[in-house]
Amino acid sequence: MAINNIHNLANNRLQSPTGSQGTGTSSVAADQTQPKAAAIKSDSVSLTNEAQQLQKMQQNLNNVGNGNESKVERLKKAVASGEYQVNSEAVAKKMLSFETTLDQHLR
Repeated sequence: MAINNIHNLANNRLQSPTGSQGTGTSSVAADQTQPKAAAIKSDSVSLTNEAQQLQKMQQNLNNVGNGNESKVERLKKAVASGEYQVNSEAVAKKMLSFETTLDQHLR
């Protein structure tokens, strides 16, 4: 959410004789001691060396394939044509292995 002209709103309220600040003398004095926001500061972000290295590694990983593209394409074609056969015994063994490993880590 952007707040525009916050300093102008504050100054108008402080200088207004009908403001809820009473006489306004302490508010005006406080306003005179605070520096004016003539120069607008911009936000900046700097990354640590580790973050920069991680960013470069991520870019490299995105650019380099994982070597399974041909296998993935072959499987996609087999599934699309209905030729892909699921080895239910191998799937069950992998699921059991995963669940056993997960259970060991949660204890």
